[in-house]
Amino acid sequence: MLLAPWEEFFLATAKDLPIGKALVPSVDPDTKKKVERALSNVEMKNKEAAYQAWLGYYNSNKKVGKDKYRLVELANEFSRCMGLDSPPTIPKLVLGKMGLKNIPGLRSK
Repeated sequence: MLLAPWEEFFLATAKDLPIGKALVPSVDPDTKKKVERALSNVEMKNKEAAYQAWLGYYNSNKKVGKDKYRLVELANEFSRCMGLDSPPTIPKLVLGKMGLKNIPGLRSK
């Protein structure tokens, strides 16, 4: 299981499994290039859907979603990991339903 540092709280939900922390492995440059190349082939609509789904999931998570400003920072980091220069736009209606209207860092349409 790979977790970001801010996702470590998930370990508490798997406490009956023999899971332990390990050092972050180094990624060789060739592998990194292959991943970046693969991400560049993913259609924009899929990246947009992934971003919105990520935001919706973690917004509903009590640990991550309670601080909306931090939530948006993490979501935008996720979008950069997908190779996007700026986060995708999300419909205003969706942002309103998520309780994220007027949170800086989000782009609406």
